[in-house]
Amino acid sequence: MPRQDPRTLFGFDGRRFAPCYDPGNRRARAFADAFGTLPDGSDLRRLELPVEHLAADRFRLYGALDLAALRREVDGPYREVLERLAGMPLFGYNDSPLALRHHQAWAEHVGRAALSASWHHHYAAALVIHVYRRTTPPERQGPAHMRLVYAVAAAADLLTSMTLVTDDWLDGSGTRNGRPAWHLRHPRSFANDHLIMAVQALNVLRWVVPDHHPLKRQMYDRAVRQIGHIAHYFAYHAVLDLRRDGGAPGADGADGAAPRPVPLDDLTLDAYESVTFSRATDWVDFMVALGRLLACYGDGIPDGGAFTEYLAGATTAACVIDDLVDADTGEDVRTGEPTIQLCLAVHKAKGLLGPVSEEDAADIRHTLTRHLGVDDAAHAGRVLRMYERHGVTELALDYLEGVLEQLPRLRRAAREECGAPGDLPAFLLRWLAIDRGGATERAGDCDALLGQERFRELVARLARPEEGDGLVRARVPGPARS
Repeated sequence: MPRQDPRTLFGFDGRRFAPCYDPGNRRARAFADAFGTLPDGSDLRRLELPVEHLAADRFRLYGALDLAALRREVDGPYREVLERLAGMPLFGYNDSPLALRHHQAWAEHVGRAALSASWHHHYAAALVIHVYRRTTPPERQGPAHMRLVYAVAAAADLLTSMTLVTDDWLDGSGTRNGRPAWHLRHPRSFANDHLIMAVQALNVLRWVVPDHHPLKRQMYDRAVRQIGHIAHYFAYHAVLDLRRDGGAPGADGADGAAPRPVPLDDLTLDAYESVTFSRATDWVDFMVALGRLLACYGDGIPDGGAFTEYLAGATTAACVIDDLVDADTGEDVRTGEPTIQLCLAVHKAKGLLGPVSEEDAADIRHTLTRHLGVDDAAHAGRVLRMYERHGVTELALDYLEGVLEQLPRLRRAAREECGAPGDLPAFLLRWLAIDRGGATERAGDCDALLGQERFRELVARLARPEEGDGLVRARVPGPARS
């Protein structure tokens, strides 16, 4: 049988080897065009934006914080938009049946399934939505405007979830919001899924935000900066792993102790301020920035002044609460997380909280050196018992009380500087305690902690509006129930 000409057999004449190459991602553009067209005929590409805010050096406030309404909004119309955005084409190489039916299908699965277990039920999205609603007039909150807001909120949600799946993996966490953690459900695709969420967040900001939005580039650039922040924050855990393996200075324990991966000498209250900025403040600042940029507040709103200090105080309180309600699990001790308890213990051992006996200082240092950062329940138990012996938990409660006492002052300063919404601390503290049918982790513990007598009036004060601010419709915690 004569050999067939390969050109004829395989159809090489006229065949393209990159037939689906589409660097402009025309599918994503078409998707965004369809997404931006609403049933009533309105179109995001012709949306009237609140450009009157561009030159403003103060926020103009409208409405009030209504947590019940915000929960309904997040669970209803926001989730509908989120579900639709999960189908956004990932990249410009997706014309083949294989890419469409498999590669793109997995990207859609990640968008739906990973975000369904989002951090405290879409904390990031809720804050973006709240900031936009508080700083724009009602006529700029119609269906088309809110579709755009929900899309940008979804980008914040994607980047936050990207951080959480990595955080759960680094911490060895088994669950997230009552379900197996993502790295346990999808160990093979875990690293790839991390990238999918980052790319989809940027795709939303690139394709869905209309080109005529004057601050579109700033939103995109802020998201890119946040991705860099994620890599910076997780370097701490990477160095701990290196020290555990003996590949970094200071990894060997003293007197035959287990390897000492945690840099104890560097962990004081000053370190905790840096930790909370990386762990929470910069994230909350990112969410607030997306909300204000959507509302067209530009460079007139200060960056890094009293407003940032206000956000830092509120997020520090939220971090301390998180550390306190997490303490009993011992998870933070096993991973060497720089919690408020750890930083206070080191601070105390150094005599920075007042005189301390040599015996007590030695006990703190010895226990931390031998048992902190060891993934074993017995070691974690020794550290937790040491915290109780030396009153570290009570010190952490005192620290939280001090932070809460400072928040009204910080709120006033931010209000004077730029008219900042006075309800951001109330949002941060109350959303943590929302329980969605028992699915939200530690909701009851957060509620019980804030309901202690020493904190009730402080939290209630944060729920009271400043003069000229909107009322804060957020339930003040009651006494802890037995």
